[in-house]
Amino acid sequence: MKSLLKRIIPATLTTILLLSCARHMEMVKSTAAPNYANIISSECNFILSHQLSDGALTMSANRDIQGYKIVPYFSNIAAQALLENPTAVNINAVKKWMAWYMAHLNTDGSVYDYYASNYTGDASLTSTGDFDSIDSYAATFLTLAKKLCEVSPSDKNWLISNYSVQFKLIGGALSLVADSDGLTIAKPSYPVKYTMDNSEVNEGLSDMVWLSENIFAKSDSAYWQKLLAANTRSIETDLWDVPNQRYFTNKGGPAANWTVFYADATCQLYPIWCGVILPGSARAQSLWNAFNANYPDWSKGKIYDPGGFPWTLLSYVAVVMNDKTRGDNYLRFVQSFTDQGNQPTSNWYNLEAAFVIFAAKKLS
Repeated sequence: MKSLLKRIIPATLTTILLLSCARHMEMVKSTAAPNYANIISSECNFILSHQLSDGALTMSANRDIQGYKIVPYFSNIAAQALLENPTAVNINAVKKWMAWYMAHLNTDGSVYDYYASNYTGDASLTSTGDFDSIDSYAATFLTLAKKLCEVSPSDKNWLISNYSVQFKLIGGALSLVADSDGLTIAKPSYPVKYTMDNSEVNEGLSDMVWLSENIFAKSDSAYWQKLLAANTRSIETDLWDVPNQRYFTNKGGPAANWTVFYADATCQLYPIWCGVILPGSARAQSLWNAFNANYPDWSKGKIYDPGGFPWTLLSYVAVVMNDKTRGDNYLRFVQSFTDQGNQPTSNWYNLEAAFVIFAAKKLS
């Protein structure tokens, strides 16, 4: 097969590919600081270029059989990333996304995934009638709402005046999937209590406390504080595997296996970047060291995910952990593509762009 490919690929194309690879390797090996501002601008533009006229944020220009997918969980995080560069254009795009999200709430506060007939401009939408989860979708939207209020205080009134009822629905969605032990299930049809989801829920509940106290007249702050305390306690007592000193992927699951990239290894990082545990803690340091011992070349651009996704979240975790070397190495890798007007992989999508923005902003 290799010899056949050699015959098929013209010599000129081979030369181009070799030169391109060389440029990427030179960039990664360089000790010069990445151009954080350029990286942020490039990835923000990527997200914006996949927004529909009605405000929906599609994942990418890669079309599934059914169309271009809209996953509100991914879009919530992508919108958070846009607010790392809070220009008028980016804030307006975020508000359009938030308005879209709240216009598509189900009666229980959940939001379905959708397919669009286009990835930008005007498009017709088809609901999938399902979602990956209720808990993470709601939680990441609450985090987005808090972030908007922080970077654009004038938009507090926009939320209060137009969306108080919708926020009660979204809060209700978290209450719907919160169990008596304080942990949330992904959704009623899939009642699994994941470490990943509950880490995001923990951050979302903390943000809901803030929203209740600062935006919505403290009407139910005590309720959210109680839910947050229960969730924090249960992450520690039910999701932390004491004998093996790592997190279970989900409550009641077997011990996580470091050699299984997703979700065993990756779930160890969610309590770190979501703020459940402090990055300077012995636990966070131990988890980060173990992850890198098993996946040493991710910062060079190596993809370990069996599905072929880059998992740029790793670059943000590196920065949160004050691992500037690995964080910068990965950003240099990304920049070696963005400087040429490209992205590192063909399956790059808005969530990947988002975590690169988070990492670059924190380092800038």
